Amino acid sequence: MTLNDGNGAYVPGPLDELFPGLRRKLDKLPALPVHPRVMRQQRPDGTRAIVMLSFQAAQGARALHAALKPMVEAALLSELCAPPSVLAEDYTRLSELTLLMYAAQGFDAEPALSPFAFEPVALSRADAGQALALARREALSLSESVPDEPCGCYRVRVLSSRHALAGPLHDALRKGAPQGPWGREPGRLARTLADWLATQGVPDVTPTRAGIERLESIVIERQAGLIRWMEPLIFQGLCDLIAVMAAAQPGLEVEWGVCEPDPDSGLPPPPVLRVQRSGDTFHVPLAEHVLRWCVMPIKAGESVPTLGAWAEHEFV
Repeated sequence: MTLNDGNGAYVPGPLDELFPGLRRKLDKLPALPVHPRVMRQQRPDGTRAIVMLSFQAAQGARALHAALKPMVEAALLSELCAPPSVLAEDYTRLSELTLLMYAAQGFDAEPALSPFAFEPVALSRADAGQALALARREALSLSESVPDEPCGCYRVRVLSSRHALAGPLHDALRKGAPQGPWGREPGRLARTLADWLATQGVPDVTPTRAGIERLESIVIERQAGLIRWMEPLIFQGLCDLIAVMAAAQPGLEVEWGVCEPDPDSGLPPPPVLRVQRSGDTFHVPLAEHVLRWCVMPIKAGESVPTLGAWAEHEFV
């Protein structure tokens, strides 16, 4: 995935890794069911949207879902893992993901879109003017022509926890959290988060299953059919708390991956742990687990175990 922020600066992503030198050798990109660049759109209400593009029909619902999954996850992680130094200066809340389709799918796309809670919406020019302009600009990078107007628009809302402490917690972390990248000071972000909650009458946010579940009850939205957002420093603090829990276990040696931003793009890698157990070494993609467990949509009536239960099973 790469980002187009509207100023013409493109960020290297997985496409570059698969095809080294692609942008140096080719002026045009192929039209794909899911375009390898996403866009950020400023909305009239002051929030931001992530806009994804589909310029070609997929071979089927399974193929469309397989193309969407890594792009949706990467787009969300790029927001959730923003460096604290960036968030301290300027932060605009994410409110929705939009998918614009420029080619009709020759099948029922609902099974591919429903896991991400995408729903069809009417395209309002007043609401989507900037997104359409960016999409037309992006279409200029393609090796083939596409229609000027999309044939379908799909949208999923992004909703943060409505707990009274969730918003103030992120504001406090933006002011008081360590400014270095995740992993440089293991445990400090989790400690800062827990200490602030203790001043608000929420003690015992500890690196245990019970402590993680106590934090979950404040910061995780339970409503179905939408992206259950956590503000970035809360997300990173939760990852840090789980890492401290892992490091406290006898028989485990745990190293935090230091998430230094890429020098070209400014984007940091998502939090990851390197764990040694009984002579074996393995990596835990911590951010991906927390994203899938706590942020991605759930269906109405779906019962999801707590993240604390997962962490206990994984490390204890």
